[in-house]
Amino acid sequence: MSMEEVFKRLEEYCKENNIKGEKKRELEKRLEELIENAKVEPGEALGIVCAHSLSEPATQLTMRAYHLAGGAAVHMSLGLPRLIELFDQRKNIDFVTTVYTRDGKEETAKRVASRIVETKLKDLITSISLDILNARVEIKLDEKELSLHNLDSKDVKEKILKQVKGIEVEISKDKIYVYSKKLNMKEFRKLKDKLLNVHIKGIKGVKKTYVTEIDGEWVVQLYGGNFQKILQIDEVDPYRTYTTDFEQLERVLGIEAARALLINEIEDTLQKQGINVDRRYIGLIADLMCFFGKVLPANRYGLMKKKKSVLLRLNFEETIKELFKACVLGKREEFNTLMANLMVGQISPVGTGMVKLKWKV
Repeated sequence: MSMEEVFKRLEEYCKENNIKGEKKRELEKRLEELIENAKVEPGEALGIVCAHSLSEPATQLTMRAYHLAGGAAVHMSLGLPRLIELFDQRKNIDFVTTVYTRDGKEETAKRVASRIVETKLKDLITSISLDILNARVEIKLDEKELSLHNLDSKDVKEKILKQVKGIEVEISKDKIYVYSKKLNMKEFRKLKDKLLNVHIKGIKGVKKTYVTEIDGEWVVQLYGGNFQKILQIDEVDPYRTYTTDFEQLERVLGIEAARALLINEIEDTLQKQGINVDRRYIGLIADLMCFFGKVLPANRYGLMKKKKSVLLRLNFEETIKELFKACVLGKREEFNTLMANLMVGQISPVGTGMVKLKWKV
């Protein structure tokens, strides 16, 4: 985008929002400062500068470290392990979801936490037994737990009927009887285990929630969870609630939200080690990782697969595989990248290598 287009957009913005006089001049001055700060020398090797700016301080990070997210019992990795998780987009880790409420009060946070945590039938009973003589399962409910979760025996009955097919349910005071004439003895014994795992309320997979205070505001933190369902809870503030699960965040809020989280997480990890890296370098790697509409890892399985240069790809970890693939498919090297030219001893198209001089003879 040219400078003229940038200032034209600012002019349109000011007209739409009725911004005039001193306020408009302040915006113009601020825009000029931003443009000036964003300038780089023609031919600057930004990729190398960015890689060096991030990689050099990363060698000084703590190798193994964990901290409590928000001071609660939610452990998050820190230092170099966390950077590796972010750049490699690791999937086999515990993703943390931080839930903000609309009013930030402790009572509201506790109420939201009770709605999020998964509650199964086994959490609401004092005993369960098989009545062989009458061919039924006898369940004794815990009245205290039911009250704590704002449930009653009728709610439990509805959930059981909805999730377990081919059975009948009866309520008698604090007990529930489950039976079926269609089940044989073997199936009848399995019914007990099936009933124990009936989902009563909450979000599946969330075994525990932690209510903690962050910057004077009470929030709920948990591992994993269905991010979309959490945002649908009335008391939850959808504008500030986030998850470190980039796949869910991208699917629910879009790629721009995933990019913003990636920048914040990288910057936060570095700052916790007392290292300050210009946000533009972090933004550059985040832009690359999110360029194709989804968050790709910065490794051979992600960004490197998208590179068109044959020599650039085979230089990165999978030499034989990439060389064989290029030969079979008849790929052609255009020599328009720094690494490809460096490998064959040519001048790279960067810095002074971008300039071609012709002598007048």
